[in-house]
Amino acid sequence: MKNIVLIIFFFFASSCNSQNSKFSYKNVNRKLVYKVDVKKEIARKQFINALAYLPKNYLKDGTVDYTECIQKAIDENRNIILPNFPILISEKGLSLKSNSNIYFDSKSKLIIASNSLPKYQILDVRNLENVVIYNPRLVGDKMKHKGVDGEWGMGINILSSKNITIYNPEISNCWGDGIYIGVLSRDPENIVIKGGLLDNNRRNGISIISGKNINVSNIVVSNTNGTLPMAGIDVEPNENKNVLEKINLTNINTFNNGDAGIALILLNMIGKQFHEVDVNINFHRDYFSKYAVIMGGSKTGYKYPEGIKPLGGAIKIKNSQWNDNSDKVSIAADFKYMTKYHFSNLKVRTNGKDDLEETENRKKKIKERGFFVD
Repeated sequence: MKNIVLIIFFFFASSCNSQNSKFSYKNVNRKLVYKVDVKKEIARKQFINALAYLPKNYLKDGTVDYTECIQKAIDENRNIILPNFPILISEKGLSLKSNSNIYFDSKSKLIIASNSLPKYQILDVRNLENVVIYNPRLVGDKMKHKGVDGEWGMGINILSSKNITIYNPEISNCWGDGIYIGVLSRDPENIVIKGGLLDNNRRNGISIISGKNINVSNIVVSNTNGTLPMAGIDVEPNENKNVLEKINLTNINTFNNGDAGIALILLNMIGKQFHEVDVNINFHRDYFSKYAVIMGGSKTGYKYPEGIKPLGGAIKIKNSQWNDNSDKVSIAADFKYMTKYHFSNLKVRTNGKDDLEETENRKKKIKERGFFVD
């Protein structure tokens, strides 16, 4: 992901530290946060309460590490409900299993212990199938991290998994991303994230590296700050063999993110292997992020340019509303090998009112770069 420095121009000119010094946290309007009603679905399943796995005289204040107890409950049961109070989890995190459901009660919360690791995950979803996570409340150690290295402390780490659903995540203060969707042996497939709030995570709210049929909807991603990209949602493949097929971001509210509401950085996907890109962004509303959208382009140079295949397909951005950004969109310098962009029904608002002049200015700038706008 460091390669973005090569192709995005002026907006990366300032250092992380200088940009971070300018960041000011803003409280999220809770009216923006949507919560999926999962009561009926929960009622159809039988859950084992992980409380039974805790030792006698357990504490309810989140100060005692119960990682081994909760992991044992996960390992031995298909469906578990977490104790209805905060639980401290060690830097090892918890590993989920296929064909399972984990339900967070109204006061359930997992808090990772302060650590110095460059990489961790509170919930690990690795090479799994058929997992549902209801109402996960996860707190990372960003505010008390002991080290300075790395940027990969994840709330939920989804790697090479299929049929994974997450309802109403509330994930904050992770050293890296709130949710990471990436690859080990196969592309993630059929990933659903619906509802919830991802707040004050250090690198990205959600990273989408590769996948097929990924649907993110009705979510708020806010106050992402600490280390670049600092995006609410960052769609950013790592290599040429990654795919972006049926990536749907619907009813997305990004709020006061350090750099971008949504970043689209596809330069590492460009190579000798041809790809059809299919990314659809519908009803994205950004408030106060530095940029509502970042449109990354091609690298400044490729090792074997004669064998490079331009990306096919398109990124379609419909019904966007950009509110009070210091700038509305950042566009890379070179789109020689990039997929097409289609914008429709774009609106810019300033101080809570439709800004027709600025809307037309933004449309004009996007058109001047050769993109379709209506």
